[in-house]
Order: sequence, then C-alpha cells, then structure tokens
Amino acid sequence: MEWAEFSLALAAFLGSHVIPARFRGPLIASLGKRGYVLGYSVLSLALLYWLILAAGRAPFVEIWPHQQWMRWLVNIVMPVAAVAVAVGGMTGLMAGFALWAGAHLVANGDLAHVILFGLLLVYALFGLAVMLRRGAVLRLRWSYIVVALLVWAVLFHLHPLVIGVSPLP
Repeated sequence: MEWAEFSLALAAFLGSHVIPARFRGPLIASLGKRGYVLGYSVLSLALLYWLILAAGRAPFVEIWPHQQWMRWLVNIVMPVAAVAVAVGGMTGLMAGFALWAGAHLVANGDLAHVILFGLLLVYALFGLAVMLRRGAVLRLRWSYIVVALLVWAVLFHLHPLVIGVSPLP
C-alpha cells in the first residue's frame, strides 16, 4: 500500500503517452491541432508533476548514497537541457528531457526515483532516436537560448517551493 500512489501516478503518466496514440486523430479533429497539443501538454505536465511528488512520498529505499558532486552535476546539466528544449522542437525536447532525466537519475539514488528517472531517460532516448532517424535538426537561435536560460533560472529558484528540495549543492 505504501507504493500505491507512486504506482498509480506512474501508470497514469505512462498510459497518457500510450493511449492518445489511438485517439489522436479524433481528438485533433474535434479540438484542432493546437487545442490537442495544448491539452496534451497540460495533461502531461500535470501527470509528470504528480509522478515526481509521488516518487518523493514513496518509501525511501537507497540504491546508492547521495554525494555532493551529484548536485553539481545536475546544476551544470540543467541549463544545457533548457537550451536543448528551446532550440529543437520535439528533437530538442527529447534531448533536454534525456539530459534532465539522466542528471536527476544520478543525483537521486533511491528506488522510486531510480524507477522514475530511469524510465524517463529510456523514453526520452527512444524518442530522440526516432526524431534523429527522421532527419530532425536543431535550430540554434540566440533569442531562444536567452529565453531558455531565463526559464531555467526561474525554475532553479522555484525548485524548493514546487518540488520541495533545494537544487543548491
């Protein structure tokens, strides 16, 4: 029972990425492409947020001990991940998501977070491989980089309030 919320949140998040493939056409027909993308994005972010909080509330089972350098790794990788998201559409999103998940996987060595970030890393790498196989390219624009770094700075400062853990080493 202690793992129930995490299991439910994980199932909901993963299901939200499998089930819409079956209903995408009718949803786009009724909501329009913009409406579908907006609704799906909001749903995905809400479920991801719930999943992250549920992982934090799951019983702590240490897989590897936390080291101070792990927080430095996350703080170095995250601005790069933010820029990746900003410059490449779905390809950049998958690259940024992979960087985010990989860095957080290293820094969070308890079972729930290893499951969470390990699955998200595999999912993001798979998505990135699909995008690159389709010939997607990243477009580097300075304005996007500046905005991405500003968004990262805001998220960095909000992390303790929103996630409950300070990212500071």
